[in-house]
Amino acid sequence: MEATWQHLERLKTRVGLELPPELLTWWALMDGVDDQRDHGAGNRSVELIPKGYLPLSVARAEEEYARQSQYPDPGCCTPGGTHLKQAGTNGFPYCTAVLPIGRSVDGGLLCVDLRQGEHHGRVMEWYASEGIYDSGWASVTEILDEIAERLDDGEPPAGAV
Repeated sequence: MEATWQHLERLKTRVGLELPPELLTWWALMDGVDDQRDHGAGNRSVELIPKGYLPLSVARAEEEYARQSQYPDPGCCTPGGTHLKQAGTNGFPYCTAVLPIGRSVDGGLLCVDLRQGEHHGRVMEWYASEGIYDSGWASVTEILDEIAERLDDGEPPAGAV
């Protein structure tokens, strides 16, 4: 867990924005299951998040953030680190105020929107061809609630074989 907290502190410094408390709690309880060997081999049995996403570890979230933030949305991300669009707003190619928390087999990212506004903490989806857009989940808590409901109902996690 110490390595997770060290990675988390480094990630928070890199991003420079407030992370939602439920995301910090999620990472404190479970630091992802994104083993690249399993993911690359198509092991879909660990897709805990609906829509086929694997939860990213803090270290992998930082790697994805660093890779994608090289291509900031010119209509949102300013050189000074502020954002012209409010949380929950679509953008292209990538907004540096969205933090990846999950990755799908087809290259999509599940992200938490850290921009200011009423929808701070909203979960967004990102694809290279589409940019960032609303996922339908208002927060990490909604994702976790959906997973818990499926498990309580005896349903396997999304994508489980």
